[in-house]
Amino acid sequence: MKQGVLAGRTAGLRPAQKRRLERLCHRRHPDDQVAELLCLQRLASESRELELPLTLVVDSRGLCRLLWVGPLEQSGRLLERLPGTERRQGTDLRLLTCCGRSKHLQPDRQEGIVGLDLAPRLWLRFGDQAKAGGHWPAELLVAQPDAPEPWQVEASADLAQLCSQDPLSIAPASPSEPSTSTADPGGQERVLLLALTPGDRGAAQRLIAELEGLVSSAGGVPVGVVEQRRSQVAPQTLWGEGKVLEAALEARRLRATLVVTDRELTPVQARNLERLLDLPVSDRSELILDIFAQRAASAAGRLQVELAQLRYRLPRLTGRGRSLSRQGGGIGTRGPGETQLEKDRRAIARRIERLQREVGQLGEHRARLRQGRQGLRRLALVGYTNAGKSSLLNALTRASERDAVLAENKLFATLDPTTRRLELPEPVLLTDTVGFIRNLPPPLLEAFRSTLEETLEADGLLIVVDLADPAWPEQWRTVNTILDSLGATAPRRLVANQIDRCPAGEVERARVLEPAALFISATADLGLQHLRQELRHWPADGGGITNTASGH
Repeated sequence: MKQGVLAGRTAGLRPAQKRRLERLCHRRHPDDQVAELLCLQRLASESRELELPLTLVVDSRGLCRLLWVGPLEQSGRLLERLPGTERRQGTDLRLLTCCGRSKHLQPDRQEGIVGLDLAPRLWLRFGDQAKAGGHWPAELLVAQPDAPEPWQVEASADLAQLCSQDPLSIAPASPSEPSTSTADPGGQERVLLLALTPGDRGAAQRLIAELEGLVSSAGGVPVGVVEQRRSQVAPQTLWGEGKVLEAALEARRLRATLVVTDRELTPVQARNLERLLDLPVSDRSELILDIFAQRAASAAGRLQVELAQLRYRLPRLTGRGRSLSRQGGGIGTRGPGETQLEKDRRAIARRIERLQREVGQLGEHRARLRQGRQGLRRLALVGYTNAGKSSLLNALTRASERDAVLAENKLFATLDPTTRRLELPEPVLLTDTVGFIRNLPPPLLEAFRSTLEETLEADGLLIVVDLADPAWPEQWRTVNTILDSLGATAPRRLVANQIDRCPAGEVERARVLEPAALFISATADLGLQHLRQELRHWPADGGGITNTASGH
């Protein structure tokens, strides 16, 4: 029976070398010893000739499951080549590595991360030859995922002495299976956040809290944060390689199954991060698009979200490695026929073209609806996501439970614009629109332009902010910046929500920043009567209070 698989850097092996390595794959190691000494000596001989490290993966029965040629760089490649069921992977495995020419037996950080993913009971590492006098240095390592160094030396002695030890006498660090194959028991992704933060600690905490909120809204569980303050970013990965490897180790300690970054990544950066982290990586834009996809309840919302997602993914087909591309480019791949990647790109381009036509028709339909409302004053509620716009619409229009707009304490709870009639006592049309957020993905902004036109066509814009959020001034500026970029010219009025929950001093702070601000609590019914009175004649004849926030 064929017991092991030869994998790794095997392309340049001569037939004789390949046959010798395959014979080593077929050798059985004693189940009451760490390894057979003769097999490891022959492994070292092959390592010297190839000038490459070699690693045997041996199970509890002493059978070689895999012989890996070259350094341990990506655990995903090893795990997919490792034969047998998951029952045979995990703490019953033994890693036996000849380190080649390296003078250091300790694994480097990248190798250590791969070792943690394989989760063996022990890891025997040794040089490619004995020293003068016959002593062959070797080290027996066990995993300590929670320690600063994930691999601790259990014993350091001659190779023959360590080979003779009983592997069952070496207790594994933990009974857990490989961290890359498990998710939360509830099926939720365990997410590690990777952030580039400013020097201001308060601002950094707010940015991380927002990212945690996005992850939770997408259905993930934030389990940890790795942050770096850098004045200059690394163009290949944004984060320094040392910080990325630290994040990879932290992901294993926390059993994270996904890494989310707070910056939008180029296709090359995403590929580099996935290679170094050896985990799937999503950036902030992809996370927001995923939330929108989950929230889209109407056909119009789903249409716009799909268009945004396809626009985001199309340029990334060549840059996400295993996740999307099927065949790489270069010598040997050109000629007659068409690669799967080219077919994917062509299919997506056709789908985008069709969706653009449908979104255009949606915009024309909404324009006809707006034309039918001519003669009535139109106001729009705009603001940062989760600022309380939908709650304010329900409170102002005194909507019944059946007619109320969905208002939940989560990001992007509302995607589709909702217009209600408000009696002041003369009728006014009040529209609740999709919430904004900093660095809103451009594909999303473009796809939702027909929805945002409900805002652009309004006679007045009520910018709702949540005074209970310490970042409300920055959010206010973000909203005004997005409105300016969309070409909104209607007068704007600040509506400060949550006055019953905000810290002392925030109301006065808002008055200083915007003297014309209106103060309310949509859920506690505070200030709503005064707001209705103010809106009776605002904006008067298209005038009134203009945008006073752009200078703040």
